[in-house]
Amino acid sequence: MIKQTKKPFVLTIFGASGDLAKLKLFPAIYDLAAKNHLPSSFYLIGFARSKFTQSKFKKLFLEAVRNTYPKAKKSIIDSITKNLHYFQGQYTDKQDFIKLKEFIKKTTSNKRIPSLAYLSVPPTIFQDIIKNLGETKNKTEDLRLIVEKPFGEDTTSATELFHFVARYFDEEEVYLLDHYLGKTAVQSILNLRHHNRLLNLMLKGPAISNIQITAAEKVGVTERIGYFDKVGTIKDMLQSHLLQILALITMSIPITEKHQSLSREKISILSALNFIASKRNLVTGQYQGYKNEKKVPKDSKTETFAALRLFIDRESWYRVPIYIRTGKQLHKKHTYIVIELKKFAFQSKQEPPNRVIFELYPNEQLKIKVINKHQQSIDYNQLTTTASIACTHKSCLSEHGLLLLDVLGKNRNHFLNFQEIIATWRITDKITKFIKTNKIKPELYKKGSSGPQTQKKLTSIDGHNWYDIK
Repeated sequence: MIKQTKKPFVLTIFGASGDLAKLKLFPAIYDLAAKNHLPSSFYLIGFARSKFTQSKFKKLFLEAVRNTYPKAKKSIIDSITKNLHYFQGQYTDKQDFIKLKEFIKKTTSNKRIPSLAYLSVPPTIFQDIIKNLGETKNKTEDLRLIVEKPFGEDTTSATELFHFVARYFDEEEVYLLDHYLGKTAVQSILNLRHHNRLLNLMLKGPAISNIQITAAEKVGVTERIGYFDKVGTIKDMLQSHLLQILALITMSIPITEKHQSLSREKISILSALNFIASKRNLVTGQYQGYKNEKKVPKDSKTETFAALRLFIDRESWYRVPIYIRTGKQLHKKHTYIVIELKKFAFQSKQEPPNRVIFELYPNEQLKIKVINKHQQSIDYNQLTTTASIACTHKSCLSEHGLLLLDVLGKNRNHFLNFQEIIATWRITDKITKFIKTNKIKPELYKKGSSGPQTQKKLTSIDGHNWYDIK
């Protein structure tokens, strides 16, 4: 069913002159309008410290949209920009937030409509905005706070952020956004498991020999270098994106479609994750030339590649290894999950295992690979069933567009809560502490390669190999 909202709303983007707004949010708003997902009456307000005139801000919006959609229709852009407003203010100044509320009342003719506050700012600014929004909101106001990852930089800071937000907002008013959960291919994981008993039976711990998650990126760090060098790929990619994918694959199917049930099942997995502190279970890498990039310290030990061997400390997943790898400047951009099923005791080591493969990028598809062997032949034939999990409807949206619609519809299923976040930080902290304590230096690897060769040792411990999709 096509999502659509008919009720008016206000969307205030804090940090409206920044990269996230220009690269993701403005194009998402255009896409929503172009595909008739927005009501006839809505208000978009950009809040930033920059000294912009209304016309300059509208020009910024126009350029951002056309960078993503070169053939954007003028009529649609005009329909948006007539609802586009700019408000200059300081994130630390409560008086500016009081003035913002008066500005919104005047702009909307004092209509009582939902108000969305999107924090498109660095994490260091979160608390100032949250505090000022919380202290200036009315009790009867329908204010929904949207915060995009990263949520803290470790367990302690994430816990502090949780308690800080809770001082000003109730849990149902807060939408913690990881854009990976807005991808239709990622959402398909749970949808397929929920509606297909055969597939769900295959994804049971006792039937699985190992799980592999690969997220390879062809590009380097690009404009995010200042942030990335402080955190590395483990915190940037593993902590939320890939552990969320792992939870969707391994969790029990919720008995209801309510977000509380979904979150409860994810937490049960995420809180049971275990990294056995050993160099055997970890490989880190750094692509050659990383230290020569602008703003990177010459002695940087930041990992641009990481491969890990994890376990889930639950009876149903006992001794099932989970291998996760992710890196930058690799041979191609590819994201996929491989679930290898156990073989019967009478099957030979040479015989390939049955596999369930979720390709998330670039081909959004589900593959089931089974083995057939004719008695007259010495060869094994792989029979592959492939089904697309891509959104092919003309109204398909980007992840930020989908998630904005979810906020408008109060659908929280594709958002995180702080219990999930804290659980993922605990396992991440254990990994990063082990690296720091043992002074593990990242292994150099060539740009355009598949990463450090030592990653093969992780899977060989259990007699497995990385499965590479060609």
